[in-house]
Amino acid sequence: MTGIALMSHSFLLNIGKESSRLVLLKDGKGVSLRKWPEARDMGHQLFEAIDGLLKESGVVPTDVTHFDIETDIPESFTSVRIAQSVAKAWEYGAKAD
Repeated sequence: MTGIALMSHSFLLNIGKESSRLVLLKDGKGVSLRKWPEARDMGHQLFEAIDGLLKESGVVPTDVTHFDIETDIPESFTSVRIAQSVAKAWEYGAKAD
């Protein structure tokens, strides 16, 4: 053990009826945030938010190991299904590393 503490990064996506927001967390604390109005373009907005948060924080994708989603919208909504797919793919890629 070298004594270097590993930082844990994760994404938390909150999907609402009116807007969504993606937060980059470091050790459970928010370090950066992107928010956008609901406009039936979750895929586009979510990928732009991920890219922007990573760039502005200097975090590389492999540093983000978890992707959580909070919503009170039914899972049948397309935005929720898109977000779940992105989150599953992200976590799969993080585990493959």
